[in-house]
Amino acid sequence: MADYETLVRKYKKRSKDNLVDKVALGLSCAENVTADAGLLTDTGLSQELLDTAGTVLPFAVIAVTEEMKVILGKKDQKTGLTDAAYRMVKTGAAMTAGAAAMTVGGPIAGVSAALGVRAFLDRYKSKALTSVRLKYRIDRLRALRQLNAARLEMGLSPEEGAL
Repeated sequence: MADYETLVRKYKKRSKDNLVDKVALGLSCAENVTADAGLLTDTGLSQELLDTAGTVLPFAVIAVTEEMKVILGKKDQKTGLTDAAYRMVKTGAAMTAGAAAMTVGGPIAGVSAALGVRAFLDRYKSKALTSVRLKYRIDRLRALRQLNAARLEMGLSPEEGAL
């Protein structure tokens, strides 16, 4: 089992990923806001490029950051793939909710909805993982109790190896 310091370092690294995702999402929302406000009046190729970049940018950032972690050996390939998929789904859901809220309530509502969806999904994942970790710990304690009972049945005292 990991010690406290290892867990703290692990969760600090996760919070950096959330920051990168939020910045990319914010840039995408900012691009949408400037286009809706009419600040980008050019209707040529630059507008189409900005629309595409604003939509693709968060997903490209996620793909690059997760792949770099795999290349640098911080994650194995399977973990990197599942983390990238979860982050992309979370970002896609946030962008969709943000776009819907922006249509109804304007830019501030859109950004608020996007960040709110991300926070909700992070909380949901955290609670789900907590329940899984708790189940594994309960199973480990049961196994230790059975092992201890078996050792006591063999006549071992606590000094001789019983727990």
